[in-house]
Amino acid sequence: MVEGMGGPTSEHYQKFTTYCCQAYNWLRKSADLILNLLSLMADSGIEELSANPATTLLKVEEKFRLDLTDEQAEQFFLGLINDSVSALFPLLVDWIHKVATKLK
Repeated sequence: MVEGMGGPTSEHYQKFTTYCCQAYNWLRKSADLILNLLSLMADSGIEELSANPATTLLKVEEKFRLDLTDEQAEQFFLGLINDSVSALFPLLVDWIHKVATKLK
């Protein structure tokens, strides 16, 4: 995906990471509403929510990293993106895909 945007130094990739961080901070600002909606869905029959709603809500709240400022949250999220981009498994899948397309 990164290569499709022109690589990690391209303008498109930079915009992508900026938009991702903005979206993350917007979601963090609405964390109370999101958590309330999820708590109302505890009886909805969704397996992940119904099994242990308190634990699930706590996990979701932890993902929002409400203990961080917006700037710190942006740096945290950029770290997640960079970790994901440099992960070994997606690189392996890309390599296999390239090999498979060359064999056709």
